[in-house]
Amino acid sequence: GSGDDSVCKENVARLQALENADISQTEQQLQALKQTSGSDSDASADNSETSVLSDVQIRQVFAGSVIIGDSITESIVEYGYLDTDVVVSKRGLNVSAADDQISTAIALNPSHVFMAFGSNDLELYGSASSEFVSDYKEQIKKIQTALPGVPIYINSILPITDDAIAQTPDLGYYPDYNEGLIKLCQEMGCTFIDNSAIVTDSSENLYEPDGEHVIQDYYPKWLTHMAQTAGLQV
Repeated sequence: GSGDDSVCKENVARLQALENADISQTEQQLQALKQTSGSDSDASADNSETSVLSDVQIRQVFAGSVIIGDSITESIVEYGYLDTDVVVSKRGLNVSAADDQISTAIALNPSHVFMAFGSNDLELYGSASSEFVSDYKEQIKKIQTALPGVPIYINSILPITDDAIAQTPDLGYYPDYNEGLIKLCQEMGCTFIDNSAIVTDSSENLYEPDGEHVIQDYYPKWLTHMAQTAGLQV
């Protein structure tokens, strides 16, 4: 009779509670892991290390995406993380001269587009960050027109060391460029990816001697950060 009914309801409730508990338990375990490693200052600094994608995972998650950029992006291929079916880049490239790369990227018909320009543009546009932004906007428009509904992610320009700026003062405008890109993303419905924490939070120096380019260790962290931001799954 009605007794059985309530038992049945209880079981359903218990099952639901279990399902929810599963999720929160995993969360708790993650938190616990963080806390235990937190007791040891070195471990907490390297906390993020554990979640960096492996080389195989990087290939899996970026399959079908495209990353467009300059020499900093080019190194993704040079270090062997991804191939030219995902990475469309050219050393020394600035955003306004990237027409061929944009066309190639569009032809690949990607599910997600990542753009990384700015390191060469700084010396080209100098203090005129608004011109850089408007040229970037034109390229985004091309992609949006050709690939409606495909999400576009704009990578920040990495912080540049004081020594590099002392030698090439125009490099010092990078914060203005990033501000401009954040506004551009809001205007165009794109997602801004701030990568500065990768270099600032790192216990090692991730810069090449020129204070602008980055060493190989940066790349798996950057690719992981891009994948996480875009919600790319294996």
